[in-house]
Amino acid sequence: MSYDTIKELSTVVKGKILYQVPLSRYTSLHVGGIADIMMYPANLTELQKVICLCRTENVPYFILGRGSNLVIRDGGIRGIVIKLSRSFKKIKIVKEFGNHVRLLVEAGVSLSRLLTYSVSRGLSGMEFTSGIPGSLGGALAMNAGAQGREMKDITEALTLLTPQAALREKKRAALRFDYRTLRLLRGTIIINASIRLKKHSTTALLKTIEKSTSWRRQRQPLNLPSAGSVFKNPPGKSAGQLVEQVGLKGLVVGKAQISEKHANFIVNRGGATASDVLSLMQIMQNRVYQETGIQLEKEVHVVGENG
Repeated sequence: MSYDTIKELSTVVKGKILYQVPLSRYTSLHVGGIADIMMYPANLTELQKVICLCRTENVPYFILGRGSNLVIRDGGIRGIVIKLSRSFKKIKIVKEFGNHVRLLVEAGVSLSRLLTYSVSRGLSGMEFTSGIPGSLGGALAMNAGAQGREMKDITEALTLLTPQAALREKKRAALRFDYRTLRLLRGTIIINASIRLKKHSTTALLKTIEKSTSWRRQRQPLNLPSAGSVFKNPPGKSAGQLVEQVGLKGLVVGKAQISEKHANFIVNRGGATASDVLSLMQIMQNRVYQETGIQLEKEVHVVGENG
């Protein structure tokens, strides 16, 4: 990126700008190389100006949520990493109809905060997100789900910023949700979502969340850094059970390990690199395919440059 582009960026952005940022600090797996620039746009207008600048100067950009379903390679990310977590964090009730409530929620809001907000107002629908450490934008982008529920089930519409920096609203019927995926044009940014929840007993909601939290504690390695489920479950199968079936549970490469608690999780035992993690992922895919004929598909997003 040229000096002139960096100088122009600093005039456009009033929000925080960081340079040469270790991305391992911003992912739940604690791996990843250096970002050239990380910025926190102060508002939508500023974000639009940055996207226009990137387009004019041919500078790549990447939207980073809470980094919870992400493996960033050891070479880091070139261009600009954009984080919405400082300014895009409003939640408001926009309509009540019958037994339902519509919320407008900005993409930088964490799922844990949105869940707390919902439960405190006796609103049901977000309980399945208990324990998922992502932001709303990231959860929508991957159609996050658990225990038979997904983000698409509560989404009525999204406001999107196109790669040309234009705002567009898309209703649920026009959104292409799939298993752990929302298909959007590359470079599109989720700005906010219209979410429909249902009025319910707060006491009952708390019981449901406690049950979900207990389920996660028993089955997932929450005591070590991870990126959540590594592979999507094949139709009618469990990715974790397949990995365990072929004898890979507990396998270590470098400082990364296939969890001994859940074989579809890779954990960072302290000081792991993205290369360690990616090597394990390749071994998992190869062994499962060789022994079962099933090709595991990545659930985590792998981005960035090779180290």
